[in-house]
Amino acid sequence: MASICNQIGKLLLPNSSVLLRHTNNVLNIQGSIKYVPQWTCARFQSELKTQKMIEFASVTKEDLNLSKEIVANVNKQLSEKQEGRLFAVVHISGKQFKVTTEDLVIIQGHWAPQIGDRLKLEKVLLVGGTDFTLVGRPVLSTDLVTVTATVVEKTLSTIKTVFKKIPRKQNYRFNFTRTPFTTLRINTITVKPELDVKKDVEGLEGRIF
Repeated sequence: MASICNQIGKLLLPNSSVLLRHTNNVLNIQGSIKYVPQWTCARFQSELKTQKMIEFASVTKEDLNLSKEIVANVNKQLSEKQEGRLFAVVHISGKQFKVTTEDLVIIQGHWAPQIGDRLKLEKVLLVGGTDFTLVGRPVLSTDLVTVTATVVEKTLSTIKTVFKKIPRKQNYRFNFTRTPFTTLRINTITVKPELDVKKDVEGLEGRIF
C-alpha cells in the first residue's frame, strides 16, 4: 500500500518532497509550495515583505533660497494687487467646478440654500493668477483663500418621461420627473498675501464657541 501511495504521490507532485502517512486509512500528502494553488499558499507559509525605501535627495540651500524667492514674489504681487484675474477650482455638492468672478454655476439635485443666501465656499482645491498657482493638499486653508457666492435662482429642469412596461402582463406606467437646479453666482475670489506665514493657532477664525 505504501509503495502504491509513493508512486501516486510522485506522479501528482513531481520534483517535490513527498511525505505519505497512512493513519486510520487517511493519506496525508505534503508537497512543494509551488504545486499548491495560489489561493491556498497562505495555509502553508506566510512571508512578510517590506516596501522598498526610496531615498530622496537632500534639500540644498539653493532650493531653499529659490522657494523663499518665489514665495516673496507671490506675496508681493498679492499685496500690490498685481495678480490679475484669479480663478479657482471648488468642490460643491460632490462635483468640481473651475470658476472665476461673475461666473454662474448650476448644481443639479436637491440643495438646501435658498435664493439670496450668501455662501463661503470652503473646499477650494486650487487658486491661480497670471504668474502663479496655489494647489491644495487636498484643499487650501480657509485663512488663506476666500471664495464667496450667492444663490440667484432655484428652478426645475424640463419634464422627462419615464415609461415602464412588463411584457405580456398588460402592465405599464408613465412617470414624469423634473430635476431641481440651483444657480450660484461667484462674487469674489481673494487670496491673502500670507504665504509661508506660520501662526501660533490656526483654523479658529470665524468659529463660534
